[in-house]
Amino acid sequence: MFDIYKKGQGVAARWITAVTLGALSAFGSYELREYLSGKLADDVGREYLLLDAVPWSMPIAAVVFLAAMIGVAFVVNNKRFVDYLIASETELRKVAWPKRDELKRQTVVVIVTMLLFAALLLVADVIFALGSTKLFLGTFSI
Repeated sequence: MFDIYKKGQGVAARWITAVTLGALSAFGSYELREYLSGKLADDVGREYLLLDAVPWSMPIAAVVFLAAMIGVAFVVNNKRFVDYLIASETELRKVAWPKRDELKRQTVVVIVTMLLFAALLLVADVIFALGSTKLFLGTFSI
């Protein structure tokens, strides 16, 4: 009934996707339970009842979580999505990751370049600010 599409391919990508979506589902279910229980705090830290406290907020959150997990199972077995995950994992395995020394050099180049551009923009901003101030105050003549 529930066959895994392209079993053995894209296993890492499927697991990462499933765990991430599962964690989001768990967080969402927890927040739903908190919302339904009516215990919310305002800006000064006082608690107030948003709704009448729903005594069955936990079972509702559990059902939502189970439904979300079934949805996750279908998503990570969807043909188009699985093909995308397999292609992504294949491409990531082809990436030539830099060595530590090369990464340090490239990072320094990026940081120095960003600082130079920031200094250039600062100088241009100061020049334009002084020029526009003198022009609008009438002390600058052409």
